[in-house]
Order: sequence, then structure tokens, then C-alpha cells
Amino acid sequence: MNSLWMGNLEPYMDEDFICRAFAQMGETVVKIRLIRDKITGKNAGYGFVELADDTAVERCLRKVNGKPLPGATPPKRFKLSRSNYGKQGESSTFSLFVSDLTPDVDDGMLYEFFHYHFSSCCSGKIVLDANGHSKCCGFVSFESEREQKRALVDLQGATGLGKKALRLSLASSRVNKKKESSENQIWQYHSDSKNASFINQYYYPQNLSYLSTYDWNYSLDYLNPSQNTTPVDVTQSEQTEDDDLEYPDSEINVTEANETFMAQSEELYSALIGCFFQPPESWDGVTCSASSYLPEPINQYEMEDSCSSNWVTT
Repeated sequence: MNSLWMGNLEPYMDEDFICRAFAQMGETVVKIRLIRDKITGKNAGYGFVELADDTAVERCLRKVNGKPLPGATPPKRFKLSRSNYGKQGESSTFSLFVSDLTPDVDDGMLYEFFHYHFSSCCSGKIVLDANGHSKCCGFVSFESEREQKRALVDLQGATGLGKKALRLSLASSRVNKKKESSENQIWQYHSDSKNASFINQYYYPQNLSYLSTYDWNYSLDYLNPSQNTTPVDVTQSEQTEDDDLEYPDSEINVTEANETFMAQSEELYSALIGCFFQPPESWDGVTCSASSYLPEPINQYEMEDSCSSNWVTT
């Protein structure tokens, strides 16, 4: 579906207000659906905006997202992200956390910089504070894990985006961590049972399938257009936005990480042991021989005798 999730909405911002705001940014809205509190009936702070096509969605994410929201009092900014509506399962993307940005960098600039170097880059998101100002950091997502890892190395310390050198690190997702934790708990529980092998073979895979689709099926049922549009409990249906990506716990020290890896790894040691050229301490008792095919030098006395025998007397 050609839909965007829109957050950061005030109670007075209705469908007409949002439509005018997009129009002032040069975008045409097809349909707006605001989520309302089932008790008060007021705007719950977010909704869904349907656009003409996927191209318009991409354009809004790069050019409109993060820009000042026209007519907002107090001042606010567009807060947009991709809608889960109509998707089958979770999309596989691989993200990087980008820090040391300058305040002038927006979502579009972040995306275009990384997309220029790696075509699988599919989105860029600047992290904003409560007032809509840049925190000078953000996230970029890739459809290819290989290009994500290449970008982490090739663009580490790169310049050309803002006024500082970029600092990159892997971004982790809270959603993935929760899912992995749930799966590990199920595994531990069934491994302790007497029939662990039987349960792991038949019951455990079904549980994994159930866990991986539970959250999505719930949201999909809620957003099904065939259902009536009566107000619902917003605590059950609020979409998780880009904040499911969490900040790295600490900055990566590349030198220290490499030293730790080398200290723990035996790969280099094994390679040296298997190498043809052994260290000097292993040379004891080894002899080498060489053959020379050059003619032996002629003794000086032999040369004089040869010359004297060839003298001619008159």
C-alpha cells in the first residue's frame, strides 16, 4: 500500500489540517485516516496518510520528513515512516547508526549520500528531539547485509555529508532482541522436559512461526479496511515507528576490538605453523646444498705456462 505512518500530531490537527500541510509541501493526499481515542474521541497523536503511488511515498520520506509542519502551533515537524499496512511479514533490512552529523543534515541528504555509494540503501532517518531539532545522529537501512557491512568499513570516517567525518556502528533492533529472547525462553523450557527431542521436532518450529507472525497479524486485523471505523483502544494498535532501533550502548573502538579479536583467535597462529617458511629457531640441523654450472676459475700459474708454450721465437 502507498501509505505513510504520521506521528507527532496535536489534538486540533484533523484531516483537513494534514491535507493542507502536505499540499503546501507540494504533495497530494489521497486519503487520511486518523486514529482516535475510544473514550474521548480525540486525535490519538498519529494516523495514516495514503498517497498516489510508491514514488510519492519515497519522495515524502526523503524531502518532507523532518521538515517544519506548516500551521503547527507550537512549531512541530513532519514525523513520517513507512506504514505496516498491507505488508506480509517483516521486511528484512540491515541498519547502521550514524553519528557526528551536523544539524544541517536531513533525512534526504542522509539517504542520498549512502545511496550514492551503495544502491541497496533504502532509507535514512535523522533522530530528532522533542522540539524537532536534530540530535546530530541517525540511522540508514540497507536491503543487502553485504552492502551494510561494506558501508561500515568503506564509509567509516568519510566526509562529504555535513561538516564532520562520519562515525558508523551497527544498529540493533529492540524488536529483534525481544523476539530472540522469547525464542530462547521457549527453547530452554522444552529442553528441560523429558520429551525434549519430540517437542523440539514438532512443537517448537510451530511456536517460532506463531511468534514471528503474532504482532503482525494483530496489526493487520486492526487495519483491515473491511472492518468498521469505530474508535478502538489506541494502546493495542499503535504502530511501532523507527524508534525500534536503539542507540549503541557504547562507541566501537576499532583498534581495541581488533586487538581483542587477534588475542582470542588462533587463525593467525595456525597459518604461521602451516607456512613453508619456518621461524629461525627451527633451522637447527637443516643443511642446504647448491650446484653451480659456472666454469671453474683458471689458476694464474697455469695461464702463464700456457702462454709461454705458445711463444714464437725468431
